[in-house]
This record gives sequence, structure tokens and C-alpha cells, in this order.
Amino acid sequence: MHHKKFFLAIIACVLLLASCSTKESPSEGTAAYPPPEKATGYPLREDSEEDEIENSYPAYTEVDPDYPQGPEFTINEPVKGGDIIVTGTGPAGVPIILVNVSEVGLELGETIIAEDGTYIFNLESPLETGHSIGIKLGDLTGTDFNENDFIYSDSYFVRPLIGILFDLVSVE
Repeated sequence: MHHKKFFLAIIACVLLLASCSTKESPSEGTAAYPPPEKATGYPLREDSEEDEIENSYPAYTEVDPDYPQGPEFTINEPVKGGDIIVTGTGPAGVPIILVNVSEVGLELGETIIAEDGTYIFNLESPLETGHSIGIKLGDLTGTDFNENDFIYSDSYFVRPLIGILFDLVSVE
């Protein structure tokens, strides 16, 4: 008696599964061959540079040429391992921070750019060879500067977890 119930249950399951499946014919586009006329895989290989930019990854975004450029900053090179002084140039009166980019933005020092457009960081500990350092905007509280004036420039670097760096160099 138990064998008949078990046998009927198996037949019912098979019929239920068979009725749920759908079959598509190759004419509905499920055939792998022949390949489609225009492949859309990665990387894209297009004849037109415009198509390549439009369909590339990551998405290409052109910056509006009228977007105001931020001021330029530089770190004087070479910067060597063991140095305890870092110098450079930038717009007068701007507070800046020197960070160790290799250690995810560890602050090494703060200063304000002098009236002659130069700055000096006197560090407490020497720089390490092989690390990267950069400068970023300091605290603008009490100044006439607007943070939005320091957001974009062709010479700036954007680093995750650190922010916008005005200049970036490797310690030799």
C-alpha cells in the first residue's frame, strides 16, 4: 500500500515539474551561434572614438571647460626619505595640511601659505622612503576663502578616504 502512494507522489512531482518548464526554440534568440552582428562585450572595440568614449567603462564624463579651475599648488621635489622639511608653493594665505597618502591620509603637519606664495612644513618625524605625500586644504574658519574654490583643477588628485589633494609626490 505504501509503495502505491509513494509511486503516485513521484508521478505527481514529475508532472508538476514538467508543466512548469518552458521551452524556447532557437529561433527566439537563445542559440549561441551564429554570434550577434555587433558584440557588446568588454572591452569594447569600436571603429569610432566617439562610440568608444560613449560606451567605455568607467563612464567618461567631460568636464565643462567653463567650470572654474582651482588655484595651483606644488610640492618642491625631490623629497627624500629622512627629510623633516617639505616646501612648496601655492596661493597666499591658504591653510594646508601635509598628509601621508600611503597611510590613508595620516596628517604630518599643518601650515599657512606665506604672502610670497611659499610654504614650509617642519615635521616632527622624518619621511619614509617609498611613501607618497600630498597636500590638501586645511581649516578655512576665519578666512575669506570658500571651500568650493578648491574643488576642481586638472592638476588635483582625488583619493578615496583622503579627499582632494592639490599635489602628490613620492618620497625617494
